[in-house]
Amino acid sequence: MKVPYQNELYELRKWIDNTNANLSLQLQFFRTQQEIQIVKQLIITIAAEIQGEYPFYASILPQIASILFPVNNMGTATLNPAAFGELVVIIRHIDAEPFSMRFWTAIHARITNVSYELYKDGHYASAAENAVKEVETRLREKFAELKPGTSVPSKVGDIIGALLSDNGVFKFCDTSTTSGKNHRRGIQSLFEGTMAAYRNPSAHANLQYDRREVLEQIMLASQLMFVLDKKQI
Repeated sequence: MKVPYQNELYELRKWIDNTNANLSLQLQFFRTQQEIQIVKQLIITIAAEIQGEYPFYASILPQIASILFPVNNMGTATLNPAAFGELVVIIRHIDAEPFSMRFWTAIHARITNVSYELYKDGHYASAAENAVKEVETRLREKFAELKPGTSVPSKVGDIIGALLSDNGVFKFCDTSTTSGKNHRRGIQSLFEGTMAAYRNPSAHANLQYDRREVLEQIMLASQLMFVLDKKQI
């Protein structure tokens, strides 16, 4: 996923790699004011952009920038190796695992509430599982709202049928046309497929999700939640 600070990240990583290469050859260069200004600006820009995604890094990067280029007693700017080492670790982590907060601004609030912190902390499978469980919770709530006084079925498939089938009580779209009927049928299939595939991951022992698959699952859960938010027509 491309992040808004992708260009700055690329330029800073390129500077880091070049500097590392020179250090490995035991080459020392004095730092020009132009280089210092460019590097500091890249660091500050990245820090401002990652406040939501990496708050700790966002707070420490400006501190690193402020001590990265100390001036010796000759008045010449040099490189602080300790600060540079910290910068290398942080930037490589962000570069390897870019995490765009903007993705979550489009996700349904209830899915964000149950999945965001887990995903941010690297618990990807749990984030995805929680998202699907939240959809099931909302389905049960919707059933209770539209069929008050009726016991909520234990099987989620029965709930989906009662709400979203051709005779279901949740009228979320106009089914007087062929297009509308196909849309309703497709939405029902989405709910049924999602529950069958993702509701109980422990039952699928051989399934392992990477970060891309987890994001797709979260987006799918969000889409289903927005469907359930629609008003009756």
